[in-house]
Amino acid sequence: MIALDLDGTLAIENHQVSPATRDALQELHDGDDVEVVIATGRRYRSTRYVIDNLGFDVYAVCNGGALLKCPEQQTLHAETFDVAPVARIVRDLGLTLFAQRDAHDLGGADFVLDAIPEWNEITASYYHDNSDHSAKADLTEHPPEFLVSGVFGSEEDVTRVANAVNEQLPDQFNTITVPHLQTDRYYCEISQKHVDKWHGLTQLRSHLDIDPEHICTVGDQLNDVPMVSAAGHGIAMGNGHEDLQAIARFVCGHNQEDGILDVVKYIHEINNKGS
Repeated sequence: MIALDLDGTLAIENHQVSPATRDALQELHDGDDVEVVIATGRRYRSTRYVIDNLGFDVYAVCNGGALLKCPEQQTLHAETFDVAPVARIVRDLGLTLFAQRDAHDLGGADFVLDAIPEWNEITASYYHDNSDHSAKADLTEHPPEFLVSGVFGSEEDVTRVANAVNEQLPDQFNTITVPHLQTDRYYCEISQKHVDKWHGLTQLRSHLDIDPEHICTVGDQLNDVPMVSAAGHGIAMGNGHEDLQAIARFVCGHNQEDGILDVVKYIHEINNKGS
C-alpha cells in the first residue's frame, strides 16, 4: 500500500494531479498490485475532487483519520464524538466551533457551525463560501455524529482555544494549529486523542490484510508524523516540514516538481528486490 497526503504532497493547484504523477500511480496501482490510498485532513467531498482528477477510484482516509471510504464511496469506518464539551469551551472564549460530519453517507451538510455565538469575519466567510454544504445549529445539543472540529481566528485566538482544550480536556482531544491558506488567519483543529492518519490506515490495513512493513506513507506536515513514523516506509516531501523530514526514511522531491515519482521509483526498487 502507498498512502498519500493531498495538500503539499499529491495535489497541486485546483485539486489537480500532475500528468506524470497520475500515470505513474495508475501503473503502480494496475500493474504492480500496489493499493494507492489517500490519507488527508480534508473532508470526503473535497477529497473526491482530487480522486476524480487522479482518474481511478481509491480508498480514502479523510478528516485526519476519522473517516474511511472505499473506492465505491461507501463508508467503511467512522469515528464520531460529541462536540458539546468543546463547543462550550470555544463559546466561553467568544469564538465559534464548527464540526465536520460524514455528509456523503448521512446526507445533509458536510459541516455544522455553532449558531449561538457571534461569528468572526473568517468564520462567516467560510460559511457563506461553502453555503451549499454547511449548516448552523446549537452544537451543545447536537447528536454526536461529528468526525473532527475546528476554530478560525487570529493566531492569538486559536492558541487560546488550543490551550483551553488541552487544559480542560487533556485526555480526550488533540489540537493542531496551522495557518489558514491564502489568509492572515489561523485554524485550530480539534480531534479525538486516539485518531490520526495512521489510526485510519490501521482500519484499512486490517480490512485489506496488509502488514505495516508493506505500507509506504508520504506527507509534508506535522499531522503526517504518525503515519510516516509508523509505516514500514515513511517518506517526507522535499517541501515538507523539517521535523517530518527528520523522522522519514528519506526525503523525496518537491510537491510542485513531481516528487512522488521518487517514491514510485523507490517502490519499484523494493518490489524488484523482493522478486
